[in-house]
Amino acid sequence: SSALEQRRLRDVAARREVDSKADALRLALLRAVSHDLRTPLASIKASATSLLDTDVAFTPADRADLLETIDAEVDRLDAVVANLLDASRLEAGALAVHAAPAALDDLVPALLRANGWAGTGFVLDLPATLPAVLVDTGLLERVLVNLVSNAVRVCRPEEIRLAASSLGAEVELRVVDHGPGVSPAQVDLLFEPFR
Repeated sequence: SSALEQRRLRDVAARREVDSKADALRLALLRAVSHDLRTPLASIKASATSLLDTDVAFTPADRADLLETIDAEVDRLDAVVANLLDASRLEAGALAVHAAPAALDDLVPALLRANGWAGTGFVLDLPATLPAVLVDTGLLERVLVNLVSNAVRVCRPEEIRLAASSLGAEVELRVVDHGPGVSPAQVDLLFEPFR
């Protein structure tokens, strides 16, 4: 009877720990979502409200600028939602990987172009002699966009280097910047969800 009660108490404690971790994860997600979604939504709302204001006469160039802002922010919002959906699939173990051979010296510049970073000055060191890599291009794009976006927040594009090298059959792709870096106190937090 005493052993059964101790086991029941251990089970209750284990469930509480799981619930506590789930609550912490939900809080982290809520913080990430509130910041990452509010910024593009605020920009879209401000631009759309301006366009709808009949008291203001916009020049064609001003109207085009506002429409371009809306278009860019909708793309940004779409990327945030896609990342959140992928994160939830990853947590649930339901993220499918569709890997196929690809050449990084073709793939990386194409990803930069597709995300509006073509011609902005990034330093590319992607030798044509690299072997093809087996990669899910959609997932690689998400990772690369996140890394490059973080680097662009702290450096000018010409200070950011995208480089790849191989050692045997392995290929390493690096996004290198010279920003302030991460404080030693935050290093352990880097790989927590939604950081």
